[in-house]
Amino acid sequence: MKTIKASQKRKHGSDVFQIEILYPGAALGLNDTGFYTIGRIDHASFRPPGIVPMHLHRDDEILSYMRSGLQTHKDSAGHQQQISRTHLMMMNAGSGFSHEEIAEKEVEMLQIFMRPRENGLPPKVQFHEFASAYSENKWRLVAGDLAEAPLEIRTQTNIFDVRLDAEQQLEVPLADKTVVHLLYCFDGSITLAGQILRKGDSVVFQKERLSVKALERSNLVLFQIDAKASYSKTGMFSGNQYL
Repeated sequence: MKTIKASQKRKHGSDVFQIEILYPGAALGLNDTGFYTIGRIDHASFRPPGIVPMHLHRDDEILSYMRSGLQTHKDSAGHQQQISRTHLMMMNAGSGFSHEEIAEKEVEMLQIFMRPRENGLPPKVQFHEFASAYSENKWRLVAGDLAEAPLEIRTQTNIFDVRLDAEQQLEVPLADKTVVHLLYCFDGSITLAGQILRKGDSVVFQKERLSVKALERSNLVLFQIDAKASYSKTGMFSGNQYL
């Protein structure tokens, strides 16, 4: 098990738009800035009247995981949708897709850049309205390659979330032995195998049956990655930045 501290992220931005970028592979000392199918994870804050003008993505699978606030998404396919804590978006950029983001209410979110199984896939965008913003004390599948995933990721990875109340304990979902886990603490603080994780920290582990205990109310995001998956390392944002 290896822990990545929030202090290992790279910070960019201004008063209106700030991001803390986690390159998990770089943080683990790998020759790839990404980690298997995860290219990077941006923990972002975005305030009105902020606008990120129309810009291109290519060969990135991007989950907009909102935890607070409201923003408007516009794209080159003609969609205009508001993204919120319950209305999430997956942008499968494929051969090329452009979008614009406008902050309507102060936002805190993750933009998660996943690596597709291959380059040049057809571009598309997906939206899903969840029944509630949080999954209280039980894991919820948010996105992945499973048939029941609300949002499809075109790579062999599934993303779960949970809001865990203080003193509650929860086992990590069972997975095949080839699966590698990355657990990200969005906020709060937890213990896992004797390690304390706080906001922005993450931990990587494999073949371990572990339980998470919340020291305070905490929001967690779990990645289950098939270590045997094929994926592209040349995505515009999700690719290996050492190339």
